Amino acid sequence: MKTTLSVIAAAVFAISGNMEANAATDYAKTRYPIVMVHGLTGAKSMLGVVPYWYGIPQKLKASGNDQVYVATVSAVAGEDIRAAQLEQFVAEVVEKTGAEKVNLIGHSQGGFTVRAYSALHPERVASLTTIGTPNHGTPVANAIFDINAGVGKVAPGLRNAIVWLVESFGWLNGKLNNEALPQGAMGALNLMTYDGAQAFARNVSDAGFNADCKGQRETSASGEIQNQDGSVTSWSFPVYSWTGAGAPVNPFRSGMDILDPSSYGMATLSAALSTFTDAGKNDGMVPVCSARLGDVISEKYYWSHVDEVNQIMGMTPPGDVRTVFVVHANRLKQLGL
Repeated sequence: MKTTLSVIAAAVFAISGNMEANAATDYAKTRYPIVMVHGLTGAKSMLGVVPYWYGIPQKLKASGNDQVYVATVSAVAGEDIRAAQLEQFVAEVVEKTGAEKVNLIGHSQGGFTVRAYSALHPERVASLTTIGTPNHGTPVANAIFDINAGVGKVAPGLRNAIVWLVESFGWLNGKLNNEALPQGAMGALNLMTYDGAQAFARNVSDAGFNADCKGQRETSASGEIQNQDGSVTSWSFPVYSWTGAGAPVNPFRSGMDILDPSSYGMATLSAALSTFTDAGKNDGMVPVCSARLGDVISEKYYWSHVDEVNQIMGMTPPGDVRTVFVVHANRLKQLGL
């Protein structure tokens, strides 16, 4: 009898252990594929070497999600260019996976790109998430816009040379990822000014948006579209966002960020924006208030704009940035997305 009970106990333990292992393995397994879109000057891999979403797709895969796709869109361009590129990329993902929809995640300008796509194909969107996106504009873009206009008046040749250099960097970034992509620096710059961001919300997508970044926002979008055959399809998807609130270099808190050269530049920019503009708390590029869209997961992360995608090479403040993505994937999973 003891032997029989031991065997049964061992079997029950093994089954429960396997169930726990499977549960852990499937933690981030979403119903629909995840498509991730980089921000301004980005690429699938920066200069073909360092992945933009450093270690994040791998962490999601280790947590059970083997349907994570990193889009390649122009590094320096407006949404007239980038949205069409994402449209083609998602079409390929849908064809490859057989999925009806995708979960869209965009960092920085990538947030505008996924918003633009959602306006084109809302029926293809399972969820939409922006990270550190200047949904209401950023004083950084406004300052560059004003400087560009000033230089254009007194030295148009110099202004054109600067634009050419920026676009050449964008082209090179794409080329080193085996993509020769068109660029358009002014389209990207105009988009992220205060006026450009507001115009985008009015004319392209206002899902989860309120003109007053401190105001109440809808946390989902829904509607109907008429198909080519005349039939009507209903669509709906939740809208999320999160952002860092800056990461001042602090020997008692910064952790690996101390070794990240970008952290010093981001900390300086963050302090400058807080001091000389009305940005308030910001991640070094984007005000916290501006990043709000839909259901705000958090805006208190001790992160810079670069930390938000686990850069540079994972040298971030304590706490695994990748975990936030895994938890978000589980959030989508719980919603059947």
